[in-house]
Amino acid sequence: MRIRLLDTDGSLAAQPGLVAACAQSGGDVIAARDLAPRLRLLASEEALAALDARLGSPVDGDIHFIGSGDFHHLSLLLVKRLKQPVSIIHFDNHPDWIRFPLNLNCGSWVARALERPEVLRVVTLGPASADIEAPQLRGGAVGALRSGRLELHPWFDGATFYAGPSFENAGARGTCGLARDGLRWRGLAEDDWGGRVAGIADRLPEAPVWVSLDKDVLTSAEAVTNWDQGQLRLDAVLEAIDIIAARRPVIGMDVCGDYSPEGSLGTVRSLLARLDRDQRPVPPDAGTAVNEATNLRILSAMEAVLQ
Repeated sequence: MRIRLLDTDGSLAAQPGLVAACAQSGGDVIAARDLAPRLRLLASEEALAALDARLGSPVDGDIHFIGSGDFHHLSLLLVKRLKQPVSIIHFDNHPDWIRFPLNLNCGSWVARALERPEVLRVVTLGPASADIEAPQLRGGAVGALRSGRLELHPWFDGATFYAGPSFENAGARGTCGLARDGLRWRGLAEDDWGGRVAGIADRLPEAPVWVSLDKDVLTSAEAVTNWDQGQLRLDAVLEAIDIIAARRPVIGMDVCGDYSPEGSLGTVRSLLARLDRDQRPVPPDAGTAVNEATNLRILSAMEAVLQ
């Protein structure tokens, strides 16, 4: 397992144990702080091309750490480099499935991934944010839900507009095939976690899996992020990866959700930040110790998965 650190914001470089593990694995640190102002929240094509050139050739079994969740959309850059059919297992407190505008940003990268024929399915696990409410009205990728190419399994049960593999039908349908009041998300919190994940894994296409983990899906005891956070525990995430890896080969992984100050974002990115997330106070010590401990636990667990 080769560890690669995308140094977008300095959050990873501040974790000496992670940097040492990277060196011991024969991995590398990809300098990208100069590109960060054009990648954070919203990626420019020029900055993406520059980063792509710095990444070099992909290797099966690589694990990439990206930095803040503000850069989660760089996951798509990594997946595109695989050049083979793949399913994506996506742990996140947010669905990242907005279809418009047609650019690559941290809220749209799943929708952009689903536009690519080599991405056979995306399964999103753990969202507990309001982003999953009324997906049609919020621009969510409901067409992919209908086709089964996207499954979304939130943490809590809750009302929504549309049903698919992630839902249960508890009542009558209204006009246009939408439920008046009877369709609900089937949450994970009260379910049999292992059994639910096994069912998801059994439905996956016969293809390798890429795992994308945004640590904002975790509680604040295990991650300090730039975003509102969910209810999953890291033990549950790692258990799910083990269950999936027993059924499909895991070809690679990316991890984001470290904390970094956003700095000067410019007009467009500042507007996106204000519209898309709560403005959080700067955490003490940027949460470095908490995040490093979690990152090292992820590495230890993934050694048996990414070989």
